[in-house]
Amino acid sequence: PVSILAFLIFVTFAWGIYLLDHYDEDDNFHGADDLSVGQFLVRNIAMPHVQRLYHTVPPAVVGVGGGGVNAGPVASGAIVGANGYVITTLHSVSNLPEISVQVATTGGIRRFPAQVVKTIPGHDLALLKMQTTEKFLHFRMADVQTVVPGQQVFAFGRNMAGAPLVRQGLVQSADAPLAVGATQITHLLRSDAVYSWEQTGGPLVNAQGDLVGINIAATGPTGKVEGFTVPALVIVSHLQDVVRFKKGSATAPGQPQTQTVAAGSTNWWSKARAVVGGPTAIPGMGMNVVQGNVVKGNVAPSIPSGMPFIDTDHVGGAKIGGYSVADIVGLVMLALAAGVTGGMMTMGGGVLQVAGMMVFFGYGMYLIRPVVFLTNVVVYGAASLRNDKAQLVQWDKVKPLIPWGIAGVILGYFIGNAIGDSVVGILLGLFALIMAGKAVMEILQPNAGEETAESISAAEAEDEMDELMALADGTSRPKASGLALPEGHARSAVLGLPMGLFSGILGISGGVIEVPLQRYVGRISLQNAIANSSVLVFWASVAGSVVAFLHGSSTGLIHWEAPVTLALVMIPGAYVGGIIGARLMRVLPVR
Repeated sequence: PVSILAFLIFVTFAWGIYLLDHYDEDDNFHGADDLSVGQFLVRNIAMPHVQRLYHTVPPAVVGVGGGGVNAGPVASGAIVGANGYVITTLHSVSNLPEISVQVATTGGIRRFPAQVVKTIPGHDLALLKMQTTEKFLHFRMADVQTVVPGQQVFAFGRNMAGAPLVRQGLVQSADAPLAVGATQITHLLRSDAVYSWEQTGGPLVNAQGDLVGINIAATGPTGKVEGFTVPALVIVSHLQDVVRFKKGSATAPGQPQTQTVAAGSTNWWSKARAVVGGPTAIPGMGMNVVQGNVVKGNVAPSIPSGMPFIDTDHVGGAKIGGYSVADIVGLVMLALAAGVTGGMMTMGGGVLQVAGMMVFFGYGMYLIRPVVFLTNVVVYGAASLRNDKAQLVQWDKVKPLIPWGIAGVILGYFIGNAIGDSVVGILLGLFALIMAGKAVMEILQPNAGEETAESISAAEAEDEMDELMALADGTSRPKASGLALPEGHARSAVLGLPMGLFSGILGISGGVIEVPLQRYVGRISLQNAIANSSVLVFWASVAGSVVAFLHGSSTGLIHWEAPVTLALVMIPGAYVGGIIGARLMRVLPVR
């Protein structure tokens, strides 16, 4: 079995490397449904240049709001993937209990529920995924390595009624800073095309219809709206681990252009401006403007024509499968720490992994759950084999619990999806605090847990060793201590269901629940409790992986590429950590 598992792991990594080298969203979808705005512009040549842009871009611009039936948009957004990935500003959605995306179609405005996949607080970005399997018109990413002040751009958005807004303008400067509370966002573009809060989160596009960046409307020193844009190369750098972005055609630097709106669209343009009252926002409608101040000096020095615009703080260095080397090292170290903790105690590793992925990398639970389940399958599969080889697994006690653990993780998965990331984050923190407090109490009061070698006599130690060996052989039952439970389904439910339930809700391994249950309710020794729990965690993780991928794929919540790639990055660290943790479990004292 160990050789088979090792071979499967090798095949998985080989397949993953091939996938990273060859997968591209352009190759994954074919047909007319996978058109980008830029591609559609090339096909649609019946109208004049600018008029074509105004008619083609709006279907890829969405309104982002709450989940209520009558909830209006709080920001705009840009569709950046045919599968329904949307980028908007983080401050606009951070406090929404539910998120919906409003998409303009030929049949009117349609609402799709959406979930946060990843956040980038340092650049006020949030990546959303619409829960649908439909395909959408979306943006290619513009080549903004060279920024030319005076370049013509167009800022889009959607107003409260869902109608499109657009303004033609120029790039005023690059590398502009913006202070938002205690955070200073750097490496922003500055453009006069952004004039209304309703363009916040919306796209800034070039004349080819490619995404130059995501707009942020800020309140300037005079109280008027001032426009900033997070550049496309920063967006790609932070989010290409989840979305396979299309690249737009390169645009040669040119002189400032003053092209006006084409004839025939003047009335439409006038109506759009009238909705928001001209170049400034309507009083009372600025609640979603970033409440910050433009950094002193207002405008950063303009970058001379032709100078490369490179954000070395965020996009420097080599990329492997969409990840920077620093991110890969960070994820591997996080997985290593989680693996050591989980391998040593079959508990605590999942809490570390989930919390670390949320806090340090900004991933949402809808991406974290399948990643953690996949990681646990490898780590605890290997741990189960080692524990079984050491004759620590009590199969007669474990087998009746497996169905309950599987049922619990399935139920917990859907409960976790329903309550949302913010509630899960609070529960995760409270859960970690309670478990940490319990561990401290056991250290301070060792008599409440396992006895240490120093607290028993030599004869008692010999008797206890004989009992442990008999337990491992399955020829004896533990001493009657702890809580007594009736045999049968009730006992199996109490010992198996809670582990799966918490694993599904919080995305953790569940051993932190199962080990104490095995010890104090099941009345078995610590090492047997850990060994039994490793088997239950393995099977619950297998079930969790299947449910997460089937449900996520069928509803359009996730696509297998992102969680599989992320799991491939973390599994080596978790696997090595599990081996180290298992060895530490055998050599360290119980305390």
